Amino acid sequence: PLTGPLKHDGTVNSAQFSPDGKWIATASFDNTARIWNAQSGKPLTGPLKHDGLVKSAQFSPDGKWIATASVDTTARIWDAQSGQPLTEPLKHDAGVSSVQFSPDGKRIVTASGVGQFGVARVWDTQSGKLLTALLFEYEGKVSSAQFSLDGKRIVTASEDGTARVWDAQSGQPLTEPMEHAGEVNSAQFSPDGKRIVTASADEGLGTAWVWDAQSGKPLTAPLQHHDGVRSAQFSPDGKSIVTASYDNAARVWDISPMGKPVPEWLPRLAEAVAGQHLNYRGVFEPLSADPGRVLEEIRAQLSNTPADDDWTIWGRWFLADRSTRTISPFSKITVPEYIENRIKENTPASLDEAERLAVGNAGLLKRIAQARAAVK
Repeated sequence: PLTGPLKHDGTVNSAQFSPDGKWIATASFDNTARIWNAQSGKPLTGPLKHDGLVKSAQFSPDGKWIATASVDTTARIWDAQSGQPLTEPLKHDAGVSSVQFSPDGKRIVTASGVGQFGVARVWDTQSGKLLTALLFEYEGKVSSAQFSLDGKRIVTASEDGTARVWDAQSGQPLTEPMEHAGEVNSAQFSPDGKRIVTASADEGLGTAWVWDAQSGKPLTAPLQHHDGVRSAQFSPDGKSIVTASYDNAARVWDISPMGKPVPEWLPRLAEAVAGQHLNYRGVFEPLSADPGRVLEEIRAQLSNTPADDDWTIWGRWFLADRSTRTISPFSKITVPEYIENRIKENTPASLDEAERLAVGNAGLLKRIAQARAAVK
């Protein structure tokens, strides 16, 4: 630890650095937010007080202001240096789940709801006036609302099992709902704004999903945990996602490349794997070429391509020996190393995963069986 504990008198819900890294804002069940010196751990102002527990505290992009969200049915905007309120409380009909500044700092978006109704609202930062309400009825509160990096769109996550993308100015929906099998805890745009990652408590387990931000269609299979996923976030380069779950684990996932033209070999690879070809009438028909030969041709092509392109790295990984390759395209950990780590973890869930990955390896399967017997 670089400082002593930043202490509240209740559970701390969130902690965030200021943009320059010099300050930290915290939000707590003790009905306050606090601002701290990130080097000394000392408070910079008195507590920012609400009449109910504070769900989140967020710095403005320039670090001069802080917005807070509370179950007392208000969001508030404060001067970060003095701790004084800048506007009247932004009043809602129910507790406020989240608050976020727009990239230019001129607006904030709040998420709230009670019972079967939820709403996200956009407010003017300086005046505290309501600008836009995303007018729809959720079957449950809105868990989070976030701006895209250009400030033109908002993505919401709701307890009704959907995430949605909205026009930040008009409040009109831009996509169909991104549907889950359980409540959605968070939703976030990728850095380039082309994708969205959601965190959910799908069907009693937990998943994160990656979606196309324009169409609202899923781009990946679910990133699965053993319990509900509380949050999911893109890395700054957009190549990875980190998830946090109630199953006591955080995980990092590689995702497929985006932002570059799809290479010509990728559709051929998909056809070879499927053994089918989509003809000009949109009907699948058997592949005329030998799929094995096509895979070998693509493997040879990629081996002669400089490995400075994400699609090339991904393709080489996909075609590599599954028993010895790394666990994901951009990881340094091999499958055998990962299995060893899961065996050492020695929990029923970790041994289940190790067993799935060790199929065909008699030695590893024997060790896993021995470890499983010891756990029981």
